Amino acid sequence: MNKQVILQKQRTFEERLQQMPPAEWVRQMIEHYRRTGTFRSQDLHRLLGDPTEGVEVGPNSSLASHLAHSKDIASS
Repeated sequence: MNKQVILQKQRTFEERLQQMPPAEWVRQMIEHYRRTGTFRSQDLHRLLGDPTEGVEVGPNSSLASHLAHSKDIASS
């Protein structure tokens, strides 16, 4: 695939993600924050992941490649 096709697919994927409503736990997290001004620890853990594990992100990473890598890890 050439670069333009990949970029177009990524844009389409990102647009679809933006159109989706947030998950129920995200709505509950936002509501809790609006009421209390704080985040619950379980919400932060679910949102940010395990704080004891490192995350590698760089300027050339893309959402599509990250999700593909995450899917590969989950299926193994």
